[in-house]
Amino acid sequence: MRILARSDIENLITMREAIAAMEEVFAALTNQEVQVPERTVLTMDQSENSVLFMPAYLKRTAGVGLKVVSVFPANAAKGIPVISAQIMMCDPANGEVSAILEGGYITALRTAATTAVATKNLARGDARNLGVFGAGVQAKSQIVAHREVRNLSRIIIYDIDGNKAEALAQHFQLLCGQSCECSAAKSPEELVTLSDIIVTATTSQTPVFKGDWLKKGTHVNSIGSYKPHVREVDDATIQRSRIFVDSYKHALKEAGDLIMPLKTGVMSERHILAELGELVLGRKEGRELPDDITFFKSVGLGVQDIAVAQRVLEKAIQRNVGLVV
Repeated sequence: MRILARSDIENLITMREAIAAMEEVFAALTNQEVQVPERTVLTMDQSENSVLFMPAYLKRTAGVGLKVVSVFPANAAKGIPVISAQIMMCDPANGEVSAILEGGYITALRTAATTAVATKNLARGDARNLGVFGAGVQAKSQIVAHREVRNLSRIIIYDIDGNKAEALAQHFQLLCGQSCECSAAKSPEELVTLSDIIVTATTSQTPVFKGDWLKKGTHVNSIGSYKPHVREVDDATIQRSRIFVDSYKHALKEAGDLIMPLKTGVMSERHILAELGELVLGRKEGRELPDDITFFKSVGLGVQDIAVAQRVLEKAIQRNVGLVV
């Protein structure tokens, strides 16, 4: 069995490769070439802490495995990661566990790569201003991924911890130089009104901005909530948007951003226009008009993790990277 640490994985795959992998895996999902059971979520008693079990199988590449991921929001105040994860890969020939990979980095990588694919297919071609709610690990990955699919001229970050938002803005300002202006927003409204592309990467259980603030032509990616009773966007955002999802099946079971307005009659299932694989394959249209507001909801699927982990593992074997036990 091969064990791969985060540092190993960082050196074995790029964000650009992850984006290409997500295009392939969502096309396979739409073509029914994968098995993705509904995740099992164990919520700790009287807390927001959860441990999730996410198995998946890719038929074309014979990638099979399981991700175990914990989400402990209170960790942020302790200065330790909110999300931690491990991915276990099985040998498709004999069923033995062939590898264990650090999963936190892969989770951030594949989630950011997925929203980059959504932005590539749904945001206006001239969208250059990216606004990110949240300033954690996922927010950083989202910015890296969006720089791969858009020539950004401005990055705006908002977090309830203003110091974290400012630190992340300074990090990317040094990275971008004069090609891009990076700053921390003073309020959610400031971020929304300045942005062409918005990503919500938070652990909030209630909407983080008002949909009435959205400019015409804005594209929104919502990735933080994955439980039926939790949402990051409000009814106004849903009502004003053309709606897209990573998976019809999983979004309708797990996405509170959609389930809650469905229950109150704000929207119906027919308002979900396509899943990401249909856009990648060109089977359905995304944006119709420049002024359309588009909304992509991602709950995250185990097959994304397995697709990335399989690519990483193949390279690790070729280069003899990792600890073999």
